[in-house]
Amino acid sequence: MLRKTISLVVCAACAACQLANGWGQARADPPPVVLFVQQPQAQVAAATVGSALLAPPRQTADGSESRPFPSLRAALALAPAGALLRIGDGIWREQLLISRPVVLLGRGAGRTRILPPAGARVAVEVRADHVQLYGLSIEDATVGIEFVGGAGHRLENVALRHLAEAGLVARGAEIAFTSGEVIDVAGGRTGRGIHVSGGSLDARRLTLQAAGRRAVVLEKARGTLEDLDVRGSSLAAIQATDGSDARVIRGEFDGQGGAALYAGRARLTVDGAHVRHDEYAVIGSRGAEVIVLGGELTDYRIAGVAMVNSHGTVQRVLIARGGLDGAISITRADGKAPVLLLDNRIQDPGPLGVHITESAVTARGNSVTGARPDREKDMGDAIFAIDSELIVEQNVMRGNAGSGVSTLRTNVRLDRNGFIENGRAGVLLLDRSHGTATGNLFERNALAGLEIGERSRATLRQNRFAGNPVLDIDTGCGKGLAGVAELEAGNTSAAPLRQRSCVE
Repeated sequence: MLRKTISLVVCAACAACQLANGWGQARADPPPVVLFVQQPQAQVAAATVGSALLAPPRQTADGSESRPFPSLRAALALAPAGALLRIGDGIWREQLLISRPVVLLGRGAGRTRILPPAGARVAVEVRADHVQLYGLSIEDATVGIEFVGGAGHRLENVALRHLAEAGLVARGAEIAFTSGEVIDVAGGRTGRGIHVSGGSLDARRLTLQAAGRRAVVLEKARGTLEDLDVRGSSLAAIQATDGSDARVIRGEFDGQGGAALYAGRARLTVDGAHVRHDEYAVIGSRGAEVIVLGGELTDYRIAGVAMVNSHGTVQRVLIARGGLDGAISITRADGKAPVLLLDNRIQDPGPLGVHITESAVTARGNSVTGARPDREKDMGDAIFAIDSELIVEQNVMRGNAGSGVSTLRTNVRLDRNGFIENGRAGVLLLDRSHGTATGNLFERNALAGLEIGERSRATLRQNRFAGNPVLDIDTGCGKGLAGVAELEAGNTSAAPLRQRSCVE
């Protein structure tokens, strides 16, 4: 009887036609079964105008437009695989289990609203392939929607709101989520907005506000996260861990309590994102690979980019208005190749422009300006390195409160850089550091163009010294305090080269 009464129609509405395209168009499959789900008119009228109407004559619901199903559960129980359920306005106080491929098409988030009954943990549970949701909201549950396995899942114009633990949870599933929102998961204090374990997430043009302690979590998963707007999570906007591969494309990330974009034992690529007012903008730890390309990282409270026991590249990024550490902090980088810092603009970074500890780093084509002293009136260096291997090529370090480059127990190669108007030295080598300097400009640095002390040694070729008010080269004096400058061919100065003269 049901088969005779279900309408097999080609969708006339453009939205419905678009949905049908994803269901086997290339194979010329028949059009989907379309079922209508509508609350009884008496209830709708009473809810909208507050008047009591006579109940319509009792009819057997069959999913047709004239006799729609009165509940989502009734429609799902009888819908064949591939059916399209057109859901009317209203609040649907139901808990749903979807066990066949279907499409749920609402009238819009805020108009078609699914709220589970009291005591239900998950509002919508999906255990099938190719389940699609459009134009509805899921609200006031512990977990909004949960996917257990399956490929081809899609959510579009779906809102997940006012949830206690999570907005979307997926295990071993492939999810595409477009033009939706996750709003108020535990007020941004606990829980997570979207959590994908295994499988994949393709998220585009989502708004996540106070969407759990972590807005998006990828665990052993692949993720493409494009044009997200994430604000107000107490820890992280994006967290990728345990072998995940996450690509963040553009997007706005503002006001997280910890690291906005975090990778732990995972690969994280950040391309063109704007990250503001977070503790850290980007962190890699536990063997992560972090690649930051373009974009702006500003107003961070500790560091813009931090790599701890990790490796990667930072290229063509504006990093500005920093906090307690510096624009880029690299500690015990673990890669076989050096960490690459290429063509970045670092402005007012905090106490340090780049802070390097026990790592190999190549810095090329960067500008670092405006590093300031810390509370102890120390630091202020554009690059500060300890126990590291450092290549510094074609950079400009200008107007920093400390030195352009400061090193302790570090091997450094300096080629064709400009060290200009820094508050101490252009370059400071201490504690048995070794360096070569070729083709650099040391100009108007407050204390010395190049300062070498504490048994450090530098070889100088073809450098230019101009206008350093105190000394061009300062090798210090006293046993254990002096350094050695080996002058080879081509070093020039506008005036006679000024070096420290020690009294024996």
